[in-house]
Amino acid sequence: MIFYSKFYIPRLKRSFFIAKNENGVCYIDLGDNEKRFLKKLDEYIGDEAANKPAELGYEIAQIKDYFAGKRRNFDMKIYLKGSSYRLAVWQALAQTGYGETVSYSELAKRAGNKNAFRAAATSCAVNPVPIIIPCHRVIAKDGSIGGFGGGIEMKKIMLQIERENS
Repeated sequence: MIFYSKFYIPRLKRSFFIAKNENGVCYIDLGDNEKRFLKKLDEYIGDEAANKPAELGYEIAQIKDYFAGKRRNFDMKIYLKGSSYRLAVWQALAQTGYGETVSYSELAKRAGNKNAFRAAATSCAVNPVPIIIPCHRVIAKDGSIGGFGGGIEMKKIMLQIERENS
């Protein structure tokens, strides 16, 4: 069974969805379309989902604290599914420090294959738990902001929060 909830981030003036199973947080959708979220969640996990906000209060509070500049690290279990290389990329991302940025090529190197920067970029694009696994900290090699599933403005805000609170 998967529990999920929609929650609002005042600083961004937008809502997100979060889901967890018995193993931990398994999916975060940076949009507010419930039908789309449930479809993507089913494709990724493939289990019955129930809207139970009370089951996610602890995790939602941490994410809200992050956006308020009050939290640098997350203290929650996560559940990830993916190829061994994607899992290595996500692990390398998780070890990227608060306020630190890395290029896709540096991320690929940290994940164990310095030549697989395109695969590292794809791993960022399909990161099932953005914010917690901080793909927003990956920028282009030339220093430009690069892309982000939540949009460039959200990425800029997240990086700004981290700069202000480092």
